[in-house]
Amino acid sequence: MAPTDTRRRILDVALAGFLADGYEQTTIATIRNRSGTSNGALFHHFPSKEAIAGALHVEAIASFQQGLWDLVSRKPESLQTAVRAVLAHQLTWTERNADLARFIYTRGHLDWDTAAGAELAARNRDLAAAFRQWLAPLVANGEIPPRPMLLTTAIVSGPAHSIAQRWLAGHLDRPLTSFLDELTAAACAGLSGAAVSGTAGRSAPARPAAATARVTFDVLADDGTVLAHSQATAPLTAP
Repeated sequence: MAPTDTRRRILDVALAGFLADGYEQTTIATIRNRSGTSNGALFHHFPSKEAIAGALHVEAIASFQQGLWDLVSRKPESLQTAVRAVLAHQLTWTERNADLARFIYTRGHLDWDTAAGAELAARNRDLAAAFRQWLAPLVANGEIPPRPMLLTTAIVSGPAHSIAQRWLAGHLDRPLTSFLDELTAAACAGLSGAAVSGTAGRSAPARPAAATARVTFDVLADDGTVLAHSQATAPLTAP
């Protein structure tokens, strides 16, 4: 068996074990036995179970981010098309890579002091910088105000993450991508700070020169059930 095949087999067996039995219950011996590899072959590729989990984590995020890199290679036509493209990729990738998505949500964040954590941190920094440049024309033309990328990501992806986790757990009986329109509308409203309708004809009250805006999203099912809830804050400055 080629070294790359052995590594792939180890990762696949480990992922199946982590999902079926849990991370703590899946030992390095279990992974070795189920993958049919020797101690020497396994430890040649991974020094520990934590290294195997880290490699799976980085592999999953790299796969997801590749689609985002494809997006930022093209200038966004508008805020709506940009947001819709990002969310469409997030939802589609999750549907097509359900096991990897379950693993990521279950394991949470990597230990940033590990080799895998350092690699992922570098990937995230590079992508965040590319996204800032990608969104710069929308900031320049006034479609969205300038804000930290962390907050932008929370507004766009936060509700989708909540719905994805419920979908992966089998709590929703419709395709994950069927939420795309509602999520896009909510994210665009949050990013642009769209005003609530019904204020025409009334003079706007004076507001302080600086304030903090709090944006709350409730994504609802047809029967009114709250499927996801997210909140973000950002500083506002009066023109």
